[in-house]
Amino acid sequence: MAMEVRDSLEITHTGEYLNFLKCYFRPFSGILYHITKPQFTDNPEHKLRNIIIEILNRLPHSEVLRPFVQELLKVAMHVLTTDNEENGLICIRIIFDLLRNFRPTQETEVQPFLDFVCKIYQNFRLTVSHFFESGAVVAPAMPPPSSMSGLPSLGSEDVKPMEMSDQVGSSTPSSTGAGQLNPSTRSFKIVTESPLVVMFLFQLYNRLVQTNIPQLLPLMVAAISVPGPDKVPPHLKTHFTELKGAQVKTVSFLTYLLKSFADYIRPHEESICKSIVNLLVTCSDSVSIRKELLIALKHVLGTDFKRGLFPLIDTLLEERVLVGIGRACFETLRPLAYSLLAEIVHHVRGDLSLSQLSRIIYLFSSNMHDASLSLSIHTTCARLMLNLVEPIFEKGVDLQSMDEARILLGRILDAFVGKFSTFKRTIPQLLEDGEEGKERSTIKSKLELPVQAVLNIQVPVEHSKEVSDCKHLIKTLVMGMKTIIWSITHAHLPRSQVSPSTHGTPSQMLPATPPNSSVGQPFKGLREEEVWRASGVLKSGVRCLALFKEKDEEREMIHLFSQILAIMEPRDLMDMFSLCMPELFECMVSNTQLVHIVSTLLQAPKVFRPFADVLVNFLVSSKLDVLKHPDSPAAKLVLHLFRFLFGAVAKAPADCERILQPHISVIVETCMKNASEVERPLGYLQLLRTMFRALAGGKFELLLRDLIPTLQPCLNMLLAMLEGPTAEEMRDLLLELCLTLPARLSSLLPHLPRLMKPLVMCLNGSDELVSLGLRTLEFWIDSLNPDFLEPSMANVMSEVILALWSHLRPAPYPWGGKSLQLLGKLGGRNRRFLKEPLALECKENPEHGLRLILTFEPETPFLVPLDRCINLAIAAVMNKNSSMDAFYRKQALKFLQVCLSSQLDLPGRVTDDGLISKHLSTVLVSSVDPSWGRSDASDVKVCLVTNSILNLDPLRLLAIYVFLFLFF
Repeated sequence: MAMEVRDSLEITHTGEYLNFLKCYFRPFSGILYHITKPQFTDNPEHKLRNIIIEILNRLPHSEVLRPFVQELLKVAMHVLTTDNEENGLICIRIIFDLLRNFRPTQETEVQPFLDFVCKIYQNFRLTVSHFFESGAVVAPAMPPPSSMSGLPSLGSEDVKPMEMSDQVGSSTPSSTGAGQLNPSTRSFKIVTESPLVVMFLFQLYNRLVQTNIPQLLPLMVAAISVPGPDKVPPHLKTHFTELKGAQVKTVSFLTYLLKSFADYIRPHEESICKSIVNLLVTCSDSVSIRKELLIALKHVLGTDFKRGLFPLIDTLLEERVLVGIGRACFETLRPLAYSLLAEIVHHVRGDLSLSQLSRIIYLFSSNMHDASLSLSIHTTCARLMLNLVEPIFEKGVDLQSMDEARILLGRILDAFVGKFSTFKRTIPQLLEDGEEGKERSTIKSKLELPVQAVLNIQVPVEHSKEVSDCKHLIKTLVMGMKTIIWSITHAHLPRSQVSPSTHGTPSQMLPATPPNSSVGQPFKGLREEEVWRASGVLKSGVRCLALFKEKDEEREMIHLFSQILAIMEPRDLMDMFSLCMPELFECMVSNTQLVHIVSTLLQAPKVFRPFADVLVNFLVSSKLDVLKHPDSPAAKLVLHLFRFLFGAVAKAPADCERILQPHISVIVETCMKNASEVERPLGYLQLLRTMFRALAGGKFELLLRDLIPTLQPCLNMLLAMLEGPTAEEMRDLLLELCLTLPARLSSLLPHLPRLMKPLVMCLNGSDELVSLGLRTLEFWIDSLNPDFLEPSMANVMSEVILALWSHLRPAPYPWGGKSLQLLGKLGGRNRRFLKEPLALECKENPEHGLRLILTFEPETPFLVPLDRCINLAIAAVMNKNSSMDAFYRKQALKFLQVCLSSQLDLPGRVTDDGLISKHLSTVLVSSVDPSWGRSDASDVKVCLVTNSILNLDPLRLLAIYVFLFLFF
């Protein structure tokens, strides 16, 4: 009948609900109170009680039920305190639901439940003893030799890991046999469900907190400190899991009390923290239980009670303690577990020993390279290791500890450089995906979620988030490298010589350590193997900067990256760049913004000399050939680097002159050789211009002295190119090079007359060339004796004065005043040239002179110009030394006479032969074989192009063409 009522319980959702309660509630109560008794075996009477309790649990909590709530609570409490575990769990749900839905009118029924909770926590140790008879209630103070090695003592209630027996133990009186049911007062499941209800009741009825917390709290603290058995047979594994679940739920409740009721918890701070760590050691590999325990640990870390965890750091560093040994726990809980561990380590980093720091570095460096963890966890690991750099550095108080600290710092350096190497391989694909605007077509994005779960493959994250996480991690690595490099560089200096506040900045040196100090000989810098490790920053790190596309963040990252190198010792920087310049050059070709690293280093007072030495060696020895192709990215980069280099040299000539001295002649000779041989010498000429400009100030005595032998060959090459076929393309560049030859004026005096023509061309050139020409001319006039300068300028004096006159224009024309000033400095010399005839510009007449108008039948005229024929005839007549026969010269003269007569329109005879202008055709055909002509030849008329037309028959026309051909 009870089963039929349960199956037809839908009636409670209708209008018959009240009648149902009036009919069945009292009989149900009577059955649970009087008719049946609590059963602890699975029998029919137990099933009857269970069905009735289930019916009561399924009653809708509407207003219809309100008159019966108080009685129902009493029934549930009676069953909970007297019945078995199965029925007790249902009654807890009944009580919780009733108190939640009919609050706060049932306050009188709350205290009995709280008393019951106190009772089950009071019996907790006995319950553990009942289920695990072989386990001691209180573990011995000293663990037996079989305890897990590597786990330090946690106090008087040390906990050893759960060991599963390979043999099934025999049944004991305390074990639960088949069909046996646990009393609710001796149930781990009941304990597990109770804290949630108590938490709700404390929130609902604040008055009850003050009276119950002092009694309940010590019982709960004692319950979570119960260690449980050392070994758990397989048939008790379920009970052991329930035990740990109950303790973890209790811990969660205690951590809930931390903030609101801290004064009650404070006396138990150390005990609670030890119990949490003990539970991590002994807890089974249940993901849900371990996760809840880690969340409770997170709550503890958010309060002052975290101090109780600090002495237990050695235990927490065991990975199997933190996340368990099960695969599900290992893969699921590591992000949360290591985030919590990082927070704990951060708080105690100053109190850790070098051996503890070594374990931490190993653990977190391994996690930073674990691809199964997210980038945010990698960033957490990187930041933690950076926080350890200063404590490690401070541990070096003697030679041995300095060596150990340096090794640990080197391991952090390895981890960071290794991460750069990983990003070097992944960033190109990440950038490609961003350009395509679609998800990566990899196996991760193609597999279905169930398959991903089975194979433990992470679901592909959104591209923008992945890029953001990568940027954040790379920035963390770059910022940290500066601190790491600085700390390793100063690792073997006495700490009294280094200010603690200077990490990552140039050190502040204090009075030296006495000679008898145990620190030994101070050593500042990187060792050889450390330079090899640090070189990975250049080989791989610079390629990671390609991810930063926005202008501001790119500038910031390049600045941060430059600071890593700027704080290095000069010797270390030279060694590193000697290893990495080829890779760095290739990176700069693909990402031109990286040249700002070079610019920054050339401006850094500490390292610019060694870096300039490495840079000029690299460029001169292996990169001058790329200038043969001036439009290539490599050639443009080489010129850019030379500009930076010579710019730095010009600012500090005293420091850099010795660096450039071995290379300056090589650069000039290479440029001269290639400029005269390659098809497009523009790149070499631009390099010469950059160098000439840098040396123009005359501050480099050694360099200018070395360049004296190259002045004449260089000037010869420049002037030859200026007069060559390709001069127009590079005219301005060649002129600038001529006037900026790197030499003192005394060295240029022998070449001064040859420089006058380029000077005139500059004065008639572009604005930049005019400015250069005026400055150069003024320098010569001011520096040279007029008696020496005037002969040098004699051949071009007219051109110079005319050029200066051409610039005499009113403001805002920029060169008028300077030109007038130079004319004044020249004095009377600026008028002497007027005595000589000036070269006048002769414009060609666009019209032809004498032309024949020939007409073919039927009357189609065309023009035949005779200008070149006339020029040829003049040359034949005027050339006295010509080997031409007198006959031809005479014919040429006759041709000229006839043409001149035709132009002047002179009548009558003008020659001895009686030829006049109208007989021009006779002259043209006089030397042609008469058999070619026709007896009935028509009259031929010769005139100006605007007068008449000459009609010729084909044979006579052919004769004229032959004559013209002979003259051409």
